[in-house]
Amino acid sequence: MTSSNNEFEFVHDLESRLKERSDQLEEVHMEAAIDAQLTEVIAGGNPVVRAAEPNKEKEEAIFDDYTNPNSVNNCLSPYVPSQAERIDAFCHWVKLDSSDVLLDIGCGDGRVCVAASKLTGCTSIGLDVSPPCISMAKQVAQEEELENVCQFYEADATIDPDLLLSDSSPIASILKRVTVVYLYTYPTLLIKLVPLLEMLGNNNNVRAIVTLTYHLPNEHVVLEKENIDHEFRQYSRVTLLDAEK
Repeated sequence: MTSSNNEFEFVHDLESRLKERSDQLEEVHMEAAIDAQLTEVIAGGNPVVRAAEPNKEKEEAIFDDYTNPNSVNNCLSPYVPSQAERIDAFCHWVKLDSSDVLLDIGCGDGRVCVAASKLTGCTSIGLDVSPPCISMAKQVAQEEELENVCQFYEADATIDPDLLLSDSSPIASILKRVTVVYLYTYPTLLIKLVPLLEMLGNNNNVRAIVTLTYHLPNEHVVLEKENIDHEFRQYSRVTLLDAEK
C-alpha cells in the first residue's frame, strides 16, 4: 500500500490549516503544565478519572491564590504535534483500513486521528489529559465532518488500567475495540503507559502498538519491526515483566 499524492496533500494541508491554532495550543499547554506544578489542581478533575476514582482528593498547592483552569495532573509529555509526512507514512506502514480502531494516547489537537480516519476510513479515538487539546481535537474533527468516526476523551491513561477498562469507565467499551495504538510521547509518559499497553495487547483485537521517536524500554517489549527513516517501532508484545522470559 503506497501513499497517493491526494492523500499526502490532505495531511499536509491539514497541518498548514492547523498551524496558527496549534502554535497557540502549544503555549497554553506549556503554561498549564507549569501551573499544575505550582497551583491548585483537583486530582481526578477530568471526567474519566472522576468516574474511575471518585474519592480522589485535592493535592496541596504551592500557590493557593491562583488557579489555571487548563492545569491537570499527570501532564507528562509536552505538546509536540506529529508531522504530516510521518502521519501519512504511519497510516500506510501499519496498513490501516476501515476495519481498524486507532487509539492515539496524547492526541494533542487530534490531527493523527482526523488524518487517519480521512485517509483510511478507520475509527479513531484520541486520549489526552489536556482540556484545551481535547476541545481543539473535537473542533477539528467537526470541521472535517468526521465527528462520527473520531472520538476524543479527556482522560489520564496512566491510571490503573483495571479502572480504565472497568464498567464504571465511560471509555471502557471503545478501548476494548482498539486494533492499533499510536504513541508519540516523551519517555516520561511512555513508561507509565506500560500497564495499559500490556492489558490492551492481551486483547486479541490489538494487532499493532507503534511508537515514534521515543520508544519503550527493550526489556518491556517484543519488537516486531522497525522503520528507520521515520523512527517507527512496532511491537508484538508489551509487558511489565521481562519480555524475554
